[in-house]
Amino acid sequence: MADHPRSATYTPGVFEVGDVAAARRIILTPEAGTTTEERWARETPWLAERLLERFALGEGSVVLDFGCGVGRMAKELIERRGCFVLGVDLARNMRQLAPGYVDSARFSVVSPPVLDALIAHGFSADLALAVWVIQHAARPEQEIARLVRAVAPGGGVFVANNVRRAVPTDRGWADDGLDVSGMLDAAFDPVWRGRLPPEIGGEVLPDASFLATYRRR
Repeated sequence: MADHPRSATYTPGVFEVGDVAAARRIILTPEAGTTTEERWARETPWLAERLLERFALGEGSVVLDFGCGVGRMAKELIERRGCFVLGVDLARNMRQLAPGYVDSARFSVVSPPVLDALIAHGFSADLALAVWVIQHAARPEQEIARLVRAVAPGGGVFVANNVRRAVPTDRGWADDGLDVSGMLDAAFDPVWRGRLPPEIGGEVLPDASFLATYRRR
C-alpha cells in the first residue's frame, strides 16, 4: 500500500468493472488465507448474521446499503428479512450491475448525488450499512456526514472497515493516515465493536480490520 496520497491523484475508476465476476474480485480482494470466492461465500452470511443479531429488520424496514457494489449484502438481507434496501454507489457500472444481481423489487440503487436529493426531500433509513467502503473514500468525513443525514434519529449503522486506509490513486492503494474509527465514534453513539474470526477473515483481515455498530443521535 502506497503512502503520501497527497502527491497522488484519487482514481476511483478501479471500481468501474465490466461484469459481476470482476466486481467480486474488487469488492472482496483475496487476502492471505482466503480467496475472493471463499470470502463471498462465507463472509456475506456471517456479516448478515452479526448485523441481524443487533438490529431488528422486518418487511417494513428501510435499509441503506452505502457503497453497495453489486448488492451482495442487500441481496442477503432481502432474502432473510424481506426488507427494502436502497443501494448507493459511486461507480456507474456497479449501479448498472446491482439490480440484476439482487433481482428483487425491494431493491433499488442510486448515485450519491441522487441520495443527497432524496435526503433533502425527506428520505431516512432505519439502518445503514457500510461494508468495506469508507476505507476507500477520498474524504471519509464527508461520507460519514452523508450517513448521519441519511439515517433516522435512533437508527442504526453497521460498519466493516480496514484499520488502515486504502484510497485508490494513480500510484496504487494509498494510506493517508486518517482515523475512520475515530470519525465514526464522533459522529454516532458507539454500541459494539468486533472483528472477523480467522475462519472468516483468513490470516490478515481479523487484525487489519474492525466491525462496529452505532446509533444515530
